[in-house]
Amino acid sequence: MGIEAITALGAGMGAAEAQASTRIAHADFSSAVGLGLKGVDEALKGADQTVRAAAAGQEIATHDVMISLEEARMRLMLLAEVRNRLVEAYQELSRMQL
Repeated sequence: MGIEAITALGAGMGAAEAQASTRIAHADFSSAVGLGLKGVDEALKGADQTVRAAAAGQEIATHDVMISLEEARMRLMLLAEVRNRLVEAYQELSRMQL
């Protein structure tokens, strides 16, 4: 049984194929970020509507209000942590000497 060498992922790609895969990666990342932001926004709006409905006297269980608030809080904390990691990665890259 022989051991085969590991080759680079892009070794067999031409320049045009590499640029196309880079564009796809950028589009996927930007759409993922956009979906994440949209999800956080919807969770915050949903929690706000639940709190307003409970304050207006509608029959909404207290635990449902707390669950929606906690879900919105957790999504916002995740978004903040992703932002912090991205900023940290950017700062680390900018400190690198080329």
